[in-house]
Amino acid sequence: MVNDVTIGIPLYRAEKFIKECLNSALAQTYPYIDFLVIDDACDDHSAEIVSQIQTEHPRGENIRLIRHAQNVGIGKTRNHLIAETQTKYLFFLDADDVIIDNAIMLLYEAAERYQTDLVYGSHEQIDMTITGHPVSPIIYKPRHFFQPDEYPTYVYRKYDGIQAQVWNALVNVEWFRSTGLRFLPINYWEDFALTMDLATYASRVVLLSDVTYYYYRHSDSLSNASDSNRFAKDTILKTIGAINHVKQNSDRIKHKSYFPGRMVKVMMTDFYIVCNILKNKDKIQPSFSKRELQDIMKSPLSFRETISLNNRKLENLFLYMLGVLPPSLSIGIITVLGKHKGLI
Repeated sequence: MVNDVTIGIPLYRAEKFIKECLNSALAQTYPYIDFLVIDDACDDHSAEIVSQIQTEHPRGENIRLIRHAQNVGIGKTRNHLIAETQTKYLFFLDADDVIIDNAIMLLYEAAERYQTDLVYGSHEQIDMTITGHPVSPIIYKPRHFFQPDEYPTYVYRKYDGIQAQVWNALVNVEWFRSTGLRFLPINYWEDFALTMDLATYASRVVLLSDVTYYYYRHSDSLSNASDSNRFAKDTILKTIGAINHVKQNSDRIKHKSYFPGRMVKVMMTDFYIVCNILKNKDKIQPSFSKRELQDIMKSPLSFRETISLNNRKLENLFLYMLGVLPPSLSIGIITVLGKHKGLI
């Protein structure tokens, strides 16, 4: 039988983790898998470790290692994974995480049974930055979404309606390519920018309660670079740029009933970003002015559009006002609310 699932791993500076990660992929009980690793010009021994496993492992012949001549970043590397996939389904796996041995089997069986666009498994976050490595499980209630707009309505019903990351989802490649969506060419929050829009195209989605993925939070991994004693303003601005992309990329769904919920989710993401900047203001170089912080809260909607929303009007109006009030007043309100929520 021809392989019909690809496990795609973007690789960069992961020499501490890639062996365990790739071995967890190779240990899958589902037999028909391509293992696609794209080396984004690693400057450590990550690629050499993959090459060794490729030579020594019984499934090594199914590992394809592609090397970039120069580093292009996680967004473009994920897009390269999409372009190189030759199977019906693609599963994104980060190089510092692992999956359980029947992860693909569980996801594949659901995808084939329900002919899905997406199947998400549940996952556990293991925080390696804290003594004792506490585990935070994210367990979905088993759900099927087969009606028009049913899935995006679920996603946007609350801030944490669905994970922002692209990993731990089995994606139908033909469907994904048909959406025309691709990851932004950035290193931070490229997942968020894509998954927020991906939901609006998905019409057949399944959530599983089975834990299929272990997400390790490492202090020295790219996604947790904010744990450092200093972080650059430019990096934060790139994250804000990803959110702005989502804010501006909404015209085609403004008539949808779930649109007000999407706006609340996106604007609340801005709120949390501003709170995080205020919390870490002594670590950020150069610093943000109050005007710059307020600009983060600018809504893409006009006042008339905001008060014309068919639901969640008060939430959107409040968030809109944070972007138009005098900066000192706006940031003062955010500071009070942030402290009340324990964010500052």
